[in-house]
Amino acid sequence: MRAAIYTRVSTSDQSTDRQIRELRAYAAARNWEIVREVQEVASGASKKRPMREEVLQLARSRSVDAILVLTLDRWGRSVQDLVLTMAELEALGVAFVVPGHIDMSTPMGRMLAHFLGAVAEFERELIRERVRSGLANARAKGKRLGRPEAVPILVKEGLALLEAGETYRKAARNSGVSVSTLLRARRKRNRA
Repeated sequence: MRAAIYTRVSTSDQSTDRQIRELRAYAAARNWEIVREVQEVASGASKKRPMREEVLQLARSRSVDAILVLTLDRWGRSVQDLVLTMAELEALGVAFVVPGHIDMSTPMGRMLAHFLGAVAEFERELIRERVRSGLANARAKGKRLGRPEAVPILVKEGLALLEAGETYRKAARNSGVSVSTLLRARRKRNRA
């Protein structure tokens, strides 16, 4: 069988070395030929993962018979995404394999994949809820969140540049404030 290995980490300071090592060993134990290994740095929730898309294209072109991923959450954390991609792979006759856990060529493997996908999505929702709670707590304590306010003298300088005929982009760059800050300031001044 021809296999593609997909590895992913969330940040550039993390490494895919362990994932690659374990997946290579698994493929060797099954006598599978590794035809492509990809490494991606992206959030599991991100919709833009070009390396994962490359692996899916290999499956669609029938250049691989199996896709190896060390853990289900490396592939994705949305149940909908997992269900859709696994259904597509099943229709293509390409096995989705998480060593020791899932082999999509069996009914038990498909059921387990759906269950683990739900758990991964649940974990993501818990993290999101903790972040929201932390932000609400910080606001309740009076902490200002978000971007710092623009320095008024710089905003005035940017408005003066606009009045002198500069574009918003140039005025923003030369005054050290954002275009949106200048737009808001100009609207506010025109209303007054």
